[in-house]
Amino acid sequence: MDYPFTTDGCSGGHSARWKFFFGVEPPWEGCCVEHDKAYWQGGTREERLIADGRLWNCVAGLGHPAWAYVLWAAVRIGGHPLLPLPWRWGYGWKYPRPYRAPNT
Repeated sequence: MDYPFTTDGCSGGHSARWKFFFGVEPPWEGCCVEHDKAYWQGGTREERLIADGRLWNCVAGLGHPAWAYVLWAAVRIGGHPLLPLPWRWGYGWKYPRPYRAPNT
């Protein structure tokens, strides 16, 4: 890994907006932190699909299926490894890093 792990909770401003309006972290913040760990490490296309599915299951499992869809759609659209965004798949590596196993 080129960079130490960092997290902003639910990326793309989702956590920040929730905190602004409600004064607390979203109830699914832990789901996003776990998801960020997978995105930081990166990996194959299949591993990203699994990580995104786990995010969906975690948020929906907490009783928020609509938010699960919003967050899932956001990461599917904005998390591609070749987008120059700070929350992209494999953000623990120098940009650009396409889909590939973390140990390569």
